[in-house]
Amino acid sequence: MWHPSRQTPMERNVAESGSEEKGKDQRDTGHTDSGFLSSGNLQISSELYDSELSNVTTAAPVAPEPMRADSGVDLGLSESLSQLTLKQVTLNPLASGKVQVEPTVELAPVSSEKLEQQRDTSTLRHYKSQRLAEKPLNEEPWQLYYTQDDDGDTQLHIAIVQGFLEAAFSLIRMAPHSCLFNILNDDGQSPLHLAVLTRQPRIVRRLILAGANPALRNFRGNTALHLACATGDLASAKALTDPLTPVERNYLLPGKKIPALPQNLEQRNYDGEMCLHIAAASGQVELVRLLLRLGADLEAREALAGKTALHLAVERGCRSVVAFLLQECRPCLDTQTYAGITAYQIALCLDNQLARELVRLGATPEPLPESDSDSSDEDESLSTNYLPIARLQQNVVGVKV
Repeated sequence: MWHPSRQTPMERNVAESGSEEKGKDQRDTGHTDSGFLSSGNLQISSELYDSELSNVTTAAPVAPEPMRADSGVDLGLSESLSQLTLKQVTLNPLASGKVQVEPTVELAPVSSEKLEQQRDTSTLRHYKSQRLAEKPLNEEPWQLYYTQDDDGDTQLHIAIVQGFLEAAFSLIRMAPHSCLFNILNDDGQSPLHLAVLTRQPRIVRRLILAGANPALRNFRGNTALHLACATGDLASAKALTDPLTPVERNYLLPGKKIPALPQNLEQRNYDGEMCLHIAAASGQVELVRLLLRLGADLEAREALAGKTALHLAVERGCRSVVAFLLQECRPCLDTQTYAGITAYQIALCLDNQLARELVRLGATPEPLPESDSDSSDEDESLSTNYLPIARLQQNVVGVKV
């Protein structure tokens, strides 16, 4: 008679061996199937659970490997996990002075651009805080006023040219260093040059007291004093040369260097002329008087032709300068140029009355040198400029050359 619950020995062996192999496979892998990969596992999950329980109770204990839960879905988090930062969230920010619960943690991705932006922001904040700590609240932005425009002019250049006296004084006061007064524009002019050319001696004096360099040259090598002598601006010349008064010394800041006045009166421009030569050639008697009083060398010769102030005054026909030099200064009347020409010989070509006056004062009456083929350029220039005039005077007045 057949019984359903009874099994043959062969069937029993097959069932036992199958269950042992299945339990062995599960113990070796150590994986638990979540059920997402196959739907058949949902039907036999209870049977697997019963078999695992029976195997665990019957089999020898084995050290389990670390359990890893694999959902079977690759989310691509391996590269972005290194870019996650911890962001702290406070549950009760208003509960000051109370015991708060432990804050939770959120994972927020951080990009490289955000990190760079945060770094730049922190650097800018540090720089601003440092500038605010160093800069007083009432400091004026002098950098803007002393920035050169397309023509090389600063606001001080423009204020002087436009005649804005108070604006120029304010710009001078706000300058942190005297080197800003020596900025040259594209025409080679400093604020001091422009103040002289526009005849503003008050600005000239203020610039000198503030530390402007009076020996600064323009594109022709002229200093501010050269320009004052050329234009006949006696007030600006005095502002450039007068020593500091006791009242002006009181206005100097502590530790401020006292300007050395007057400047070097022997300084030449690019034509080799000193200030005295320019003043004499321009007929500026008062400027010649001022320069000689300050210590200018009356016998100094300009560098191109070797002419003294007397030579230049006679050549240009400046009778007032010649009279002043002859009556009050008593220069050497026989000083020669590089071509061997004296003041008398120049006057002999240009002014017969002056030539006689020079002879009366002690000049040696020597005739003009004869020109030859070996003469220098100065001789040729002399014969070209003086001899035709001398011959004309000889024919009209009867003066012997």
